[in-house]
Amino acid sequence: MTDLLTALDQGRDLKSLSSDEMTALAAEVRELLVNIVHENGDAGHLASNLGAVEVTLALHRVFDTPYDKIIWDVGHQAYVHKILTGRRGQMGTLRRQGGIAGFPDRRESEHDSFGVGHAGTALSAAAGYAIARDLRHEEHEIVAVVGDGALTAGMSFEALNHLGHMASDVIVVLNDNEMSISPNVGAINRSINRLRVGTAYRDFKVELKNFVTHLPAGDRLWDEWRRLKRVPRDFIVQSGFWDQLGFDYYGPIDGHDIDVMESTLKSVRHFTGKPALVHVLTQKGHGVPEAEADPVRSHSGTFWMKEPSNGSGGGRTYSQVFGDTARELCLADERVVVITPAMLEGSGLTALQEEFPDRVLDVGIAEQHAVTAAAGVAAAGMRPIVAIYSTFLQRGFDSVVHDVVVQGLPVVFAIDRAGVVGEDGRTHQGFADISFLRCLPGMVIAAPVDDAELEALLKTAMAHDGPFAIRYPRGRAPSEIAVGLGDGIRIGSGTTLREGSDVALVGLGAVLPDCLEAAELLQGEGTSAAVINARFAKPLDEELILGAAQRTGGVVTVEDNVRAGGFGEAVLSLLAEHGMADRFLGAIALPDEIVEHATQAQQRAACGIDVDGIARSVRALLPSKPAAPPVEARS
Repeated sequence: MTDLLTALDQGRDLKSLSSDEMTALAAEVRELLVNIVHENGDAGHLASNLGAVEVTLALHRVFDTPYDKIIWDVGHQAYVHKILTGRRGQMGTLRRQGGIAGFPDRRESEHDSFGVGHAGTALSAAAGYAIARDLRHEEHEIVAVVGDGALTAGMSFEALNHLGHMASDVIVVLNDNEMSISPNVGAINRSINRLRVGTAYRDFKVELKNFVTHLPAGDRLWDEWRRLKRVPRDFIVQSGFWDQLGFDYYGPIDGHDIDVMESTLKSVRHFTGKPALVHVLTQKGHGVPEAEADPVRSHSGTFWMKEPSNGSGGGRTYSQVFGDTARELCLADERVVVITPAMLEGSGLTALQEEFPDRVLDVGIAEQHAVTAAAGVAAAGMRPIVAIYSTFLQRGFDSVVHDVVVQGLPVVFAIDRAGVVGEDGRTHQGFADISFLRCLPGMVIAAPVDDAELEALLKTAMAHDGPFAIRYPRGRAPSEIAVGLGDGIRIGSGTTLREGSDVALVGLGAVLPDCLEAAELLQGEGTSAAVINARFAKPLDEELILGAAQRTGGVVTVEDNVRAGGFGEAVLSLLAEHGMADRFLGAIALPDEIVEHATQAQQRAACGIDVDGIARSVRALLPSKPAAPPVEARS
């Protein structure tokens, strides 16, 4: 096989390749994608990129980046775009510390028009680019590539409404991978699409409109004709919805047919005066049989290339603990309803939904709706749990405030992926949930130290008559750390994990195992460190924390949230209220910057919230001890 990727790296123009060469190039790209993701230890998105190969090749054949702007929604389908824009040699560093990001990043390449990691942003960004372009009287094209799942995001519809009102030249490529491509339907649609994108058809429409609208009552006649002609057309191509929004609709077309993709995009780019939507049907995992057969498992890995597991993977993940405990709660109380915005697998809920399909609900990529729907469930007398990642709860903040907190409703937020999240990087770090929840009246915020404490906190939360947030990290949950659980956990109660006299490390949640190890390390150096499991960022265990401050040389807080508005500031405020501000030695927290992609261990080390970082900070914060007197030599 000709190495077409190498030829492109050496300067050959993508647009010079023949149709057969483009097919061969697509195969090369797929092989490269599989190898990249596999060799990176499955740290990357695979199925979505396999499904977008031909779409991306066609886009780069028709448009010229960075002059033309291609804006990717979500961005985990943009690996091929990176390969085609000078980064093939760096793909081996994908999502690794110091390497290239797993999503488009404006700092990384001028070809990445807009940074992204959350769904539903591309259409709004495209509208913004169009506003700027039109004000400057520029002529470049703007293309937004949007997955069908992203259209469940409310912001997508807000942007579609605005784009239709703007009547500006923006091309939206709807990458729809939920449908299979039927040969018969596809043939009909290809024929209709060729008619609709042809210049003769467009010219005919313009001339007909000019003729009809000059007749008496012509405007009314034109509107009626448009309404009537949509009836048969909508039956075949279902474009009425998009017409109503002010878009010209083209498709559906086969997103794996490069020739059809390319000819459609070339035609559409010449039509001006209103936005256009090109509806493309693709298949996640396309071209790799194993990925096609299981697009869920191949979403972020080459599961078929892994060595068989011997079952010695350690304990459960926090997500699995949550899923198992949610099952207990559903079995014990028929009022329990679990709602998640497109996070069934990641939140450990797949099996539970199969068991309770009417009570475990995936509402799609619609975080605000998930929160407010849960508020409605609670207002109706049920007991809802919202299973959501920290980074995505940010999008539902107004709903948390207006619909849950203001009404004091008993909604439990199970906040997964709190703290640093690893290779997903900048857009997915759960660095601020304590800060934006702690300011809310009546909100309880807790973080478990291990699996047993997560189970206990969930049960405590379900019995609480008000909003309750439980945050926990990505990864394996430790065991046998929590103490004093008894029959349950009193809200606002912490516990002492280790006694000490020189300093009290007051930690919250995931950082506590490292606090315990750091205390052991410091003990070997002659520093006695107590370790306090605060459990709650709000309300605080005032008696426990004030007592630790009195009994030791001072308090150092540790958390995997930013310092501003975080747990440490809450403890400082408490100590200050009691005239003990001088007993607050410092806060160890995430830095005032966005944490780059790397492994979680590397991120914790870089942020100073691992064992060595905690010990290092404590040494710097503690007053210097007088040096021990020299030992006299015996005569």
